[in-house]
Parts: sequence; C-alpha cells; structure tokens
Amino acid sequence: MTDVVLTIHCAAADTESLVDAMRTATRAPLHVRAETVHGRDFGDAGPSEQVTATLKRSAIELVEDAAAIDTILQAVGAAKRRSPVRWHQTPVVARGRIT
Repeated sequence: MTDVVLTIHCAAADTESLVDAMRTATRAPLHVRAETVHGRDFGDAGPSEQVTATLKRSAIELVEDAAAIDTILQAVGAAKRRSPVRWHQTPVVARGRIT
C-alpha cells in the first residue's frame, strides 16, 4: 500500500460540508486548518473567484492509501458546496510516531 497526503483547499464556508462528505469515504483522521491567501489567485479562477487582496479558506488534510483517493475526491465532488475546490496529493516517503 502506498500512503499519500491528500490536501483539499476550499472556501471557509464549505469546510463543514466537505468534512462531512469526506467522513463517508474514509476513516482517516481529517486535519483542518484556516488559511489566508494573499495576492493573486490561480490563473484558471473565474472573474468572481479571482483574489486581488486576501481570501479566507480552509485546508483539509489526511493520510490515506492511494487507492482510496478517487473515492474521497468523488465524495468531495458530490458534496454540497458554494465554491470550487483545489486538491493535491503528495506521496508519503516515511512516517512514524515518537513516544
């Protein structure tokens, strides 16, 4: 099994809805943090989505087997939300727990 870190970036107002949807697709712990984006947004953002000052958003992150990512992304896509989401996945090279 190959573990990956999946990060979902979403509008702050959509966070709870996306967390609820993701909980139906995974048992992995979800880590949520508030983010502030300063400056210009991505070039593919629509006119109403473009950021020229600051944008409040959330990042939802989890570590999961790579085979489960498509199911999680389908749940995110089907969730009730007001704004588009961005996502990326990063392979986990190593991890552990120090006690």
